[in-house]
Amino acid sequence: MELIAVTNGRYSVDMLSRMMVEVEPFVDHFIIRERTKSAIEYVKLIDQLNTENFNNEKLMINDRVDVAVVAGINKVQLPAHGLRLEQVQSFFPHIQAGRSIHSLEEAVEAHRSGANWLLYGHVYETDCKKGQPARGVEELKKIAEQVPSDIYVIGGIKPRHVEELRNIRIKGIAVMSSIFDHADPARAAEEYRNACRSYHSVERD
Repeated sequence: MELIAVTNGRYSVDMLSRMMVEVEPFVDHFIIRERTKSAIEYVKLIDQLNTENFNNEKLMINDRVDVAVVAGINKVQLPAHGLRLEQVQSFFPHIQAGRSIHSLEEAVEAHRSGANWLLYGHVYETDCKKGQPARGVEELKKIAEQVPSDIYVIGGIKPRHVEELRNIRIKGIAVMSSIFDHADPARAAEEYRNACRSYHSVERD
């Protein structure tokens, strides 16, 4: 089971780059999700990571296709309100694009549109979605059974949840604040990594 670390927009470029370098050995991918940062700040962050021999093949850019193109990143995570998959595929055929989804219907549509992967949430209660009930795993099970895409899940996931999730046909988990707001982000990421490796997830056909 793979681990994605999702940035949460709370840190300066310098601080975030240091945290990502520390966390990088323990995660398979990063989604850079910095809604309040400018394109220039995004590029500065990626440039700083490159100076640290950071593996930028692990990077996905949330929403900002323009930043991905300029910075030479070939993976983007498209939110539900973002560009259509067909638009990205038409203008930037070299870019792989995932879609954030919240239901079986959205998952089916994203798969038909050619999404390279799906990100489903929020699965468990999380402070990032205060007042919004968790979607739980039942809808996720339906998606995993009916949609032959690589599926990642996000939202309130703790290491203890991996045992439940491993029995569902998912590719991996995505974690935001539990890593980046932890007093020791690298240690938190290592705990998630160890949980993911402790269980063999059900293989997708």
